[in-house]
This record gives sequence, C-alpha cells and structure tokens, in this order.
Amino acid sequence: MQIPKFLSDKGFVPNVTINPALNYLGTETAFGFGAEVIKVENSGKFPQIYKFHVGDTGPTTPEPIINVAIEALKNKQTKYGHFLGYPQVRQNIATYWSQVRGVEIKPENILLEPAGKSAIELTLQTLIAPGDKIIVQDPGYPVYESLAEFYHHGQVLHWQAHKETNPSAIAQGKTLEFRVEDLEKLFSENQNIKLLVINTPQNPTGMMMPKETLEQVAELVKQHKFFVIFDDIYDQIVFGGRKHFSFLSIPGMLDWTVNLNGYSKNYAMTGWRLGFTVAPAWLIEIFGRLAINKWSNVNKMEQIVAGAIYGDVDLDGYHYKSVKDEVQKIINQDFVEYEKKGGFVSEALNLLKPYIVCNEAEGAFYLFPSFQRVLDLKYVKEDLGLKSDVDLRNWLLNERGVATLSGSDFGEMGRGYIRFSYAEDRERHIIPGMKHILKVVIELIEKSGEVPSIKVEEVDGKVGELVKKYFVDNLY
Repeated sequence: MQIPKFLSDKGFVPNVTINPALNYLGTETAFGFGAEVIKVENSGKFPQIYKFHVGDTGPTTPEPIINVAIEALKNKQTKYGHFLGYPQVRQNIATYWSQVRGVEIKPENILLEPAGKSAIELTLQTLIAPGDKIIVQDPGYPVYESLAEFYHHGQVLHWQAHKETNPSAIAQGKTLEFRVEDLEKLFSENQNIKLLVINTPQNPTGMMMPKETLEQVAELVKQHKFFVIFDDIYDQIVFGGRKHFSFLSIPGMLDWTVNLNGYSKNYAMTGWRLGFTVAPAWLIEIFGRLAINKWSNVNKMEQIVAGAIYGDVDLDGYHYKSVKDEVQKIINQDFVEYEKKGGFVSEALNLLKPYIVCNEAEGAFYLFPSFQRVLDLKYVKEDLGLKSDVDLRNWLLNERGVATLSGSDFGEMGRGYIRFSYAEDRERHIIPGMKHILKVVIELIEKSGEVPSIKVEEVDGKVGELVKKYFVDNLY
C-alpha cells in the first residue's frame, strides 16, 4: 500500500488499508503554511512577522450581523434547521440575487451550506461520471484541483493563463491573462469535458475576468454542453470603478451554472463558515439530498443571520429585522480600504521593476507579482541556493520574517510568482511590511552585483510618498 505523502511526512503508518485516492488529495497551502508562520512567530526570532499570506478578511464581522446572531440565540434558536435553508431565508437571497444579477432566481435555486467549498464537492459528486473531465484555472485556487483529483483523478485539465512576454505589456504589470483561445484548444483536444471552474475576482491573482471573456465562454457552453462552477465569492470587492459581471447574467446560463457564493469575504464572516449556492432547481434537489447525508443543515441561528442580511426574517413567532442597508454602509467602507491597500502594495512592489513586476489590484485582496528576476539573481541562486518560488517563500519567512505564499502553490503557471494578500492591518503589516520587503530585495540585488532602481536609503521616502497618495486620512 502506498501511504499518502501527507501521512508519511509525519511518520504516520495506518494499520489497515486506506482509500488509495488519498494520494491525489491536495490541500490549501495558506492553512498548512500558516502553521509554519505561527511556529516562527512563537520562536521570537523576529520582533514581528509581516503577514501577507492568509486570505482572511482584515475587518471583523459588522456589529449589526453579530447582534442578529445574539438575538437569535437569546430566543433559543438552537434546534435543527431546514436542510436546504428556511424558505424565507432562501427567498431573501433569491430576491437580492435576482436584483443584482438581472435574472430571475427562485428559492428553489438556492441551497444554504456550511461555506462555499461544499458546492465544489457537491458538484463533483453529482455531475462527473467516469471518463468526464474537469477544467480548472492555472494559476487558481488549489481546492478545485485537489477535490477534482481526489474524486476523479487523471481527469483534470488546466486552463493555463497566457504568460506575457511583451516588454511594454510587462512594464504595465500585465503578466498573466486567461484567453478563450487556450480554452477552445482544450475542447478541440479532449472529449467529455463536463465542468469548467471560473473564479472572478480571482484568488490568487486578484484579476477579474472581463464580461467579453465570460460571454465567449457562454458560447462554448452552448456548443459543448458543459457546466460552469462560477465562484464569485469576492464579487463586491472590486476596484477602479470596475463592475463585477456574473455568468448568471448571461441569458440561459442559469441552466448551466453552479454559482458558489456566501458571506465569508464580502461580509467579513470567514469564521462563520456560511455560504450558499445558486444552481438549477433539479441540481439543488440533488444537493439537498447530499446535504442531509453530509451535514444535515446549517445551524438555525446562522440561517436567521443569512436571511436578515438581505431582508426581514420571521421564524417560530420571532421577527428579525433586516440589517441589509446598515451592513452595506459598513462593508462599503471596508472595500474602500481594500482598494487603497491594493493600490499601495502594487505600486510599492513596482518600485523595484524589473526585478519585481506586480499586476494592478482589480479585486479581492490579492496581488500576484512576478519575482522571477529575483530568483534569477546570482546571489540568490548560487549563495542562497534558492531555486524556486517555494524556496524563496520559505527563505523570506525563516530568514527575513515575511510571510507570503509561493505562486506554484496555485499551479504550474504560478512558478516564479509570489502571492500577496493585503487583507491585514495597514499600520501593523502593510506599510512597514512593504518597506521591509523592498529593503530585503534591494539587498539581494546589490549582493548579486546589480543595480536596483531605488537605493535602500530611498525606500522610506518613496514608500512615504505612496502612503500620502493612498492613505490621506492618516499621513505619516
């Protein structure tokens, strides 16, 4: 029996045979690497670890949401809930979603679930038969491929982002792009493609998929009859006047879409594990049966909260007033802060072009700068012996006290990249962390006998200018 690496690495040896498919089960690096960050932090080696690794929200859950939960608990709303989600809760979600997506969505199109990941597993278990293939984005959120490989190993294809080589485009920070012609090639070369996963705004890149691209994908759906998992969990966190465009908004695509969404990111409720899925009614019927077998129901208190975020909820003789407008004002302020931090981090990293080339912050709270020129430095390769973005990630944490994630954690096309999450506190992590990172990279450049675009003594001043540009409410 071949023991999965994640067990053998820790010396665990099962005393019975286990499911061989576990050899295909990946993980989400942010959580595993997070344990390493805590270990280094607890060692006291550095005064502080600058944290850019976890995709958690900087803000905490808005107070009105917490108050609804407290009220529900005081009303003893602690018994089993509806396995799909109470009808009024699903109606509230459907009404809101119909308004913002411009398509009629009914309660029977909604499943309330414990966070968004559940929808990925339900879809893979329901739609994929032996021989069917799944397409994931590369780079992309690793759980899609992990679960697809676990349930249907060998059937996963990669929609690889086009890596820009044009110097002028690279100078503008455009290093990666998902092109429909590359997706079309996968269909021309493969049979039985049943499912495509799209995430926009995207983790890990922070890029948004344009409306025109999604409309081209919809034409492929009509031609080849495949489903799309459309993950837009960051749909409200968009910048620069951009507007999120939903795959559901394209006529006819509700029939071919499993829309994964929820409360974690927009509403700063990551720890609540509360999400919902929008899909054809027949698929929700199947999902509901699986839900009964897996988790029975989302707890009653959270179902009340889920409904009150979009409208009034009446349950068991109690009335819970909608907090929609009140909460929206609060989270809109959070989104403004995310946009400021994203612009700041992108510009700060680009101070060291061409050694670091960072994309523009479009949405979510991630950036995906290329560090390939840093990895190519003589000192980095020969003296430090760093050969990959994974090596660089580990070195940054263990030797310089900076926590990031390596680009290859998100796929082959992420090699040479480093993912930065800028969700953490501006004053404690983002601003001082950028100063520290720039100084570290300048050191690597100079030790390689090359000349950086700015000197180490210029860093504080240059970053200070960006602080004034983006954070005028709190000048340094």
